[in-house]
Amino acid sequence: MSESMKTAFWLIGIFFTLMVIGLGYTLKLALDNAEPILDETYYEKGLDYQAHIDAREKAEALGFRIQGEVFDATSLQRGEQSIAWTLVIPDGQTVKVGDVDFKLTLDQPATSRYRQVLDIQQDEIQQVDGNLVFQKKVNLKRPGYWDVIIEGKKGELYFHRAQRLAVQ
Repeated sequence: MSESMKTAFWLIGIFFTLMVIGLGYTLKLALDNAEPILDETYYEKGLDYQAHIDAREKAEALGFRIQGEVFDATSLQRGEQSIAWTLVIPDGQTVKVGDVDFKLTLDQPATSRYRQVLDIQQDEIQQVDGNLVFQKKVNLKRPGYWDVIIEGKKGELYFHRAQRLAVQ
């Protein structure tokens, strides 16, 4: 076999080996960073979907609503901060601090990797002028769009409010 033919075989072998190594590394990266096709809470969200809608419409018809500066804002700063909101309780209704169960979800729409589901503790709720005021410390480490979702429940009433904000 000629010297040039041996060199060609060696070069083809080296490039083939590099291609297999590159393919293996690409597959390793893809599998390490893969996310599930379905959101892990997909089936939970689907359970009693109509019941949640009915409970939310009932709460809104009675005059309950969630308001706060976070729902008027278009952006937040990155880092640790406090998010506050108020459950406005209509006249004739009474809600005590121990009667409600609220959670705050911070979620980036493109990925579920950085989702934070934070339960609201009793000491983070205050009763002011008949309304309930909530305050929760959060840490937004990554820039981009974040969904701020507040969900609460009191008996058969369901409270929900969401806002998409840009974090810089």
